[in-house]
Amino acid sequence: MTARKTDRRTVMTKSMIKDALLELLQNTPYEKITVTALCKQSEITRATFYLHYNNIDNVLDELLDDALRLTELDAIQPFSSAVSNQSIENEKNIEERNPDPDALLPACQRAASNPKYRILFLDESLSHHILRKLYQMQKPQRIPEIMRDYCLNEWEAEKIFLYMLHGNFAVNKSLGWEKNEDWYHIQNVIKKILKP
Repeated sequence: MTARKTDRRTVMTKSMIKDALLELLQNTPYEKITVTALCKQSEITRATFYLHYNNIDNVLDELLDDALRLTELDAIQPFSSAVSNQSIENEKNIEERNPDPDALLPACQRAASNPKYRILFLDESLSHHILRKLYQMQKPQRIPEIMRDYCLNEWEAEKIFLYMLHGNFAVNKSLGWEKNEDWYHIQNVIKKILKP
């Protein structure tokens, strides 16, 4: 059975709802946003909302998918490059293959750097939700990568991945998701500490 093609009106309505949630987050914490407020902001009825989503968490999940999808890289991945046992020559090769300095940022930092989605990362009540989404999205690639690069079993690799994910998130959150002079400084300190 083939999946039904989503029509343009559905895409537009869902986009309006997601944009309305982002607008509401400018002045209201996520946990205080109601379906009624979201419908009012997006100028739709409750019936229209429930035609597309079961609840506000579903809207948030799609927003996070949108934000994080923009950050996926086919080539170099941030966690492995930040803690890998590569030589200086290999690091030069990474920089040459990836001239965009943002390409090596953790996925959460790249998503938070996008002005459209930044508000999601500034809402204190969403940290757990974002971390869960990041974990689900990156686990299938990161766990085998860490197992291979560090000769670890799956359980060990999963714990290391959790450590790196939560650590990166906490550092970025403590800096207000700003990629500024302090951010670059602490990234260099982390690289020095993690290098063998």
